[in-house]
Formats: sequence, structure tokens, C-alpha cells
Amino acid sequence: MTGEERPFTAAAVPAVERHCRETLAALLSRLADAAGGALAGAALGGALGRGEAPTTVDAAGAFVTGAPFELLVVLEATPGRAASLAPHLGRELAGTARPRHAAVRVGTASLSALAHLPPTLESIECAAAARVVSGPPGLLEPMASLASAQPATLEALKLLVRRGAAFLAAERALSRRSAGRAAVLASQEAIRAVDLALGTALLVSARRFRPTDGERAAELRLLSAPVDAASSPEGLHLGMTRTRFRDVVQRHREAVGAAGGVDLPETLAEVRTQAGRVSDRFLEVLRLLEEQRLGRNLPSWTDYLRALAARRGAATGPGLFGARHGDELPGRRAVRDWPFAERLAPALATLLDWDPGDLPIAPILLDLPDDAPREALVVRLATLAAGA
Repeated sequence: MTGEERPFTAAAVPAVERHCRETLAALLSRLADAAGGALAGAALGGALGRGEAPTTVDAAGAFVTGAPFELLVVLEATPGRAASLAPHLGRELAGTARPRHAAVRVGTASLSALAHLPPTLESIECAAAARVVSGPPGLLEPMASLASAQPATLEALKLLVRRGAAFLAAERALSRRSAGRAAVLASQEAIRAVDLALGTALLVSARRFRPTDGERAAELRLLSAPVDAASSPEGLHLGMTRTRFRDVVQRHREAVGAAGGVDLPETLAEVRTQAGRVSDRFLEVLRLLEEQRLGRNLPSWTDYLRALAARRGAATGPGLFGARHGDELPGRRAVRDWPFAERLAPALATLLDWDPGDLPIAPILLDLPDDAPREALVVRLATLAAGA
């Protein structure tokens, strides 16, 4: 099958598949116009590229998929020029996707640099899927070795921040007294995405990442198998209780299995209960992941911020690197240049956990006034995370 003919979703509902094909065709047509003669081709990654995207129903009862179209656009340009075109192409394609009730994420790469792309989660999955949707069939051959690469732990953090921010926004909508069918469906989708991300984080931390959800589910089952004395196991799962580990693995498997059918709406009470539980799972995995990456215990999210500041050379203490007087926290100026994932992760954890002792760090990280309401913090976080 060609890239366009392969299924986009695990359930392969004809109406959803047809909508995906039509939307992809429209996106590629707009891409050809926007990129012009610099376009060498494009590949579809993400859940749609793997053919594992979930199917759900919208508020009107129609079958849909909420997975974004993740396009790797290959350009005949220098690496710097290719990178600079990503925001422009993203805006152009977003304008095409929006009327079709779709979302799109655009990454760009220089044709001459394909063999040297870093092993990000996106590039590994894209290389493994090898789903070329524009250009010559062998477009991605220089990336073939990435299909079996292992991403850095920071890649898992980026994934958790994106999925966690979307979950936080959905959870806020779900908590409103007027929460309706749309809020329930959005929350179910966000919960499923978080459960998949948590399993992925376990595998990245253990250096056992696999490029598809199905392969990851199988690998998670093997993760707890006994190891021989000569091996040196690693991974955040080693710091989890057996109960929590089994919970994360089981929820990941259930999310993979659910994608094979149509996810129908549950009751508001059921989804609110699930949201509380996934929040607990998320916070524990995030803490253990960062304890492993930073090499220190993190008893609070404020201590997490201090650990990141120390790692970045922004020592805490009054007057240092923009630090705030009196509370020994790095100031807004100090954190603005941090990688988005490290800047947003402590804020996300604080807003999910809602511990009064940690709340002051969220406005610093999100560059908002100290007295900013929680709703403003959530909106700001979701906006920043969407572009991370």
C-alpha cells in the first residue's frame, strides 16, 4: 500500500478513513503551494501515520478521530532555511485543517540532512512508519537507521508536557458545573493520550522504546520480567510500587485496545473519577522520570524547580540570575530561555497537584503576575505547550 492507502485509524471506520484521506489531500495541496519548488516531499507520522489513531464520536454523534496530522516536510534547502520555514508552513496548513475540524503539526527537515536528524520520538516513529505521502517512495531511506534508535529521556518529558497540558485543560472543562457531552469526550480522549504517554515514558527511561503503540504494549509486559544478575536494569519503573507499575501498564494496554473500536461517551461521574486517577499516575511518573534524569530526589515541585535551575546554571538565591528576593527561586528572566519542556513541567505538576506550598512557582514559569487566577495559568500553559 502507498502512504495514502494504508489505514489511518486502528478501527478503520470507513467514514473516518475517508475524511482522513480528504483532509490529507487538502493539506498536501496547500503544502505544495506554500513550499513551492523547495518541496522535496512529505511523510505522515504520529498515530495517523502508524495507523493507530483512535476513533471516537463527537458531540453530534458522528465518528471522528482527534489525532493530529503530524507531517514531516522535507525541503530542498539548507538545514537552517528548512527550520525557519516550519512556523510559516504550520500556519498555512493549520488554516486548511481548521475548517475540516482537524489539527496539524508540522516539522521540517533539509533533504541533505535527513541522515543526521536527531532521535526524537517524532523522527523515530516517522522513520519506522515510512509513510511517504508526497514525493518519491524512497524519500525517507536516509532515516532508516532511526527506526531502531533510542530517544533521550528529555524526549519523554516533552511528551508528558504536551499530553499533560491537554489533559489539564480538559480536566478544567470537566470540573465545571455545566460540563456536557463535549467536555466528557474531550476528557476521555485526553485521559487515553496520557495513559499512552505514561507507558512510553517508562520505556524511554528503561532504554526499551518501540516505535508503535502495539509494540510498546508488548514491551511493557516484558519490562517487569526477572533479569539475570549480570544485567544492569534501568528505568523509572524501578522506583514504582508493584501496584502502580501494573496500573500504568494495564491502562496503556487498555488504551491500545480501545483504539481498535469506537470510544463511546461514559457518564460524567465515571470520567471525573478516571481523571483523578490519571492525574495521580501522571504526577508519580513525572516525578520519577525527572529524579532519574536529574539524579536527585524531588520531595516537592518547588524543589524540582530549584533542581532545574541548578542544572541550568541559574543558581537560586536573592539577586542571582534574576532570582526573586526572599524565596530563593529563579526569576522570570532566568527561566525564559529554558527548554519549553523543563520550563512547563514544574508548572504543569503544580497545577495538577494544587499543593498550596508549590503554587507560587507557576506564575514565575508561565511569566504571569503572582496573583494570576488559575484559569489564566491553565490557558497560558496549554498555549505554550501546544507550540513546544
